[in-house]
Amino acid sequence: MTSPKQPLRFAMLALAAATLATGVGVALPQPAPAQSGLTIFGGVAPEFRLRYLIDFNRPRSRNSRYYLQVARAMVTQDIVSFEIEYPESFTERRGRLDMNAIELRQGDWRGGAVIPVQSIEWEEGSGRIVITPEEPIPANSNFVIVMSNVVNPNRYGYHYFNLNAMFQGDVIGRYVGTWPLELGAD
Repeated sequence: MTSPKQPLRFAMLALAAATLATGVGVALPQPAPAQSGLTIFGGVAPEFRLRYLIDFNRPRSRNSRYYLQVARAMVTQDIVSFEIEYPESFTERRGRLDMNAIELRQGDWRGGAVIPVQSIEWEEGSGRIVITPEEPIPANSNFVIVMSNVVNPNRYGYHYFNLNAMFQGDVIGRYVGTWPLELGAD
């Protein structure tokens, strides 16, 4: 005795065998990968995405200039110091930063007047740069971190640079946002 589901099962197997033999695929509905951890588009929540500009943005360019902008909405209190974390993939693909060619500027876009810096410390092994201005950067003000003489990585890709800030009165730094740098795009 055959069950009523058996002919349907046989028909599905025959259809699958026929599509494999002819090379024509049949799209069957698949479950959505809601919890897979894979992000195809985006990656940084819009409220934490920081703006930037890049001059001479070609792979292996030896004179790229990054303008990493921080909008006034992100500066909720005076900033005493901040750190930029860059990914290991940046240096693995032969990207290089020049610590002697980093400056802070007031304003937005490419910046205006230079903000005096007390120190720039580079923790190369951990991929961090700590910048301390001479005076705290006032709340609700725009500023730009300008990195000149950058050697771009040897091929196109996205590299996420994170900004953490030590606000006046805080004990530990807070995450401010991320620059999703598209490098080697020209």
